[in-house]
Amino acid sequence: MVLIKRDAALPHHLHPDGSTARALRLNRDSVQLTPAWDRKLSKVAMLEQSNFGVEGENSKNKGLKLGWTLAAAKWGLSVAMCLLFGCYMAVLAAFPVGSLQSLKEKFVLSMVDTPFGKGGGMLLLFAAPLLLLSLLAIINLEISSRTSVFNKEKVKGRASMQNLPVITRGRMGIVSAAELLWFVLFLLMFCWIMGNYIVRDLKAFETIHLKPFEKMWGKKLKRIGLHLGFIGIICLNLLFLPVSRGSVLLRTIDIPYEHAVKYHQWLGHFMMTLFTLHGLSYSIAWYSEDRLSKLFDWAPHKVANFAGVIALLAGVTMWITSIGWVRKKYFETFYWTHHLYIVFALFMTFHIGEVLFNVTFCGLFLFVLDRFLRFCQSRNSVGVLSTKLLPCGTFELTLAKSRGVKYHALSYIYLNIPEVSKLQWHPFSVASSPYDGDSWLKILIKPYGGWTLQLQDLVSAVVKLGRCPSNINAAIEGPYGHESNFFLQYEMLVLVAGGIGISPFVALLRDLLQRYQRGQPNLPSTVYLIWAVQKSEELQLLGLIPASTICPDYKLKFNLEVHAFVTRETSPFSLERGSETSDLHQHDRFKMPRILASLIDAEASKHPMSIVAGAGNNMWITACFLASLLGYIIVYLLINLFIVQPFEQGSVKDGNSSGSIPRWITGLFSVISMILGVVICGGSVVSLWNFLGRLHQNTSGAVEENVHLLSTSDNDGTAFTDECADRLLDPSNTYFGHRPNLRDLFDGYRKLQRPGANVGVLVSGPESLQISVAETCRAFNTVNYDSRRVAFSYHSVSFEL
Repeated sequence: MVLIKRDAALPHHLHPDGSTARALRLNRDSVQLTPAWDRKLSKVAMLEQSNFGVEGENSKNKGLKLGWTLAAAKWGLSVAMCLLFGCYMAVLAAFPVGSLQSLKEKFVLSMVDTPFGKGGGMLLLFAAPLLLLSLLAIINLEISSRTSVFNKEKVKGRASMQNLPVITRGRMGIVSAAELLWFVLFLLMFCWIMGNYIVRDLKAFETIHLKPFEKMWGKKLKRIGLHLGFIGIICLNLLFLPVSRGSVLLRTIDIPYEHAVKYHQWLGHFMMTLFTLHGLSYSIAWYSEDRLSKLFDWAPHKVANFAGVIALLAGVTMWITSIGWVRKKYFETFYWTHHLYIVFALFMTFHIGEVLFNVTFCGLFLFVLDRFLRFCQSRNSVGVLSTKLLPCGTFELTLAKSRGVKYHALSYIYLNIPEVSKLQWHPFSVASSPYDGDSWLKILIKPYGGWTLQLQDLVSAVVKLGRCPSNINAAIEGPYGHESNFFLQYEMLVLVAGGIGISPFVALLRDLLQRYQRGQPNLPSTVYLIWAVQKSEELQLLGLIPASTICPDYKLKFNLEVHAFVTRETSPFSLERGSETSDLHQHDRFKMPRILASLIDAEASKHPMSIVAGAGNNMWITACFLASLLGYIIVYLLINLFIVQPFEQGSVKDGNSSGSIPRWITGLFSVISMILGVVICGGSVVSLWNFLGRLHQNTSGAVEENVHLLSTSDNDGTAFTDECADRLLDPSNTYFGHRPNLRDLFDGYRKLQRPGANVGVLVSGPESLQISVAETCRAFNTVNYDSRRVAFSYHSVSFEL
């Protein structure tokens, strides 16, 4: 027993000015205090609690102030981005208007005395708004990454236009209401531009004087072809934006690359239709004039016709091989012929010259920058930490990555294995959660074609021989995908998978389990998984989700319900390919081993995935963007100073009236300036980015961490546990011999929801499955919305070229 006297001095650690938070937690049963000291200590405790309360309130106020500041900044950026996009659309709409031609000509001519010449005016009109928009988009992405998503309200009411399927069958694929609206607006813009050009031409043809060999209808046909070609050039600028995998413009509106490819296809078909009509118009007109030989003209100071012919032939070749059935049946042919885009873009530049090249500058610049970042990232050899062979033929690869490489549960990567092929790249969904480990990610691969079969043979040989280190190296591009975990905004999720399409949902479910285990708020409360496979042995892929290991009490935190459908079996088969088992042995069937063999190579941690990525650190990407743009300007000015001006001055001295540099060469200078600006100046920033990333990279610590994590992940990784809690599948929720009836299942889910609820539907699988799910969602989302109805928001997480 401790007695504190009345006249004793208060110790410093009990003084109000000292740190007394722990000292005041005295057990008064073990300390005898005089009444005076008891009152003093009570006052000290009250004072400390008051100080703590003030600090907590100040911290809360600072957090709210920061949140409001970020929200205001994001709102301001959004308004500025909308204005810039509106400016670009206004330029497109105003450019062909006849009454504005004098204003346009004055603006373009005002740039003649600048080093950029007339092309500078086109650069400001058509490229500047989109370049500024890209810069603001990067800043907006950085602000969005600093805001929390956990406290956002759940989506309610009708499905958004972007998630509302309207067209589900046809050459355009699955089209949402928002996509259809943008498509219609695009066609209206085309009609507006073409209509204004036709009105101008009708007035001009009233006073036109024909040459002896010309015909009026031929002259009109060439004018129409000219306008179609200009609109095609505008489409060429937009064509490269969707195929920039790390495009900041698409990331800002959360459209991942696998969805944007569809827009690239639409633009490509439309653009090549315009360019083909452009070429045919001039060919027919020249044939009628008996001047078809003009197709082979390459005039130095006029349009290089033959360059346009070469570009058109390259474009048509790509166009034909990209038709749906050709692309699917002869994918290798489609893949290699699509590299003709280099020939197409280069000779198109020769054809149109520097001035019109600047109309396409923004799209080409962003694509070249993205392609350069992909090249830099793919040069880094990535180690394979572990490999697992599953009985169904699927195998799992665990790839080392730097801690600075961020991804989401529905991300995907592009994979290249040099030992199989140095040229082939294939996309694979990530099958792990970012919370599983900071230094690695997993993918699942099911052999389908030649490349995946060769990779399976390589992995099987390494695992069965137990060769360690495995010496399997990979090249990676990515991760890519949605910019946010959009699935967290729904109270209820319906996941529909077909076959190996379960891979992204393995990652999603692991991610949800990890989040629940960490106590994160505002997560989906109900998840339904519908999975269709051909053979029962594929069901063991779901065993890669050790639910009870990740979150022991997950059943108390949210409702996870699985429905599996085996379409080509009437009852489960054993892994030894024996005869059909009876119902008495079905439970044993679901507990059989799921890993045939595995191998861990911890040394592979020393070769992680590079942090240099097109969808990586936003600040570094901003630096690369600005440095590349500055590099383009510097190289262009140097070429103008040391090549163009001396050549023109020398021509004037020699008395050559047409002594300017040929038009097609000025276009070539623009291309060279852009490429050198990205490679030299942008490359310098990338080198610094990569150097600092390696400097802060702790590979020795990663080796120990990965050995521990990989050895303990999924228990021992060899068999299902005997506890029912760990088995997401059992005979009661597995159905044989038929496919899922989506209408009945969705109707059952609808009845369990409150009126006005919005259910997130995610689908991953073959095209037929995507169509079925889209049609089901469309059937429940009627046009005449009723607030008492339950909406189903459609999301496809499949990837198909």
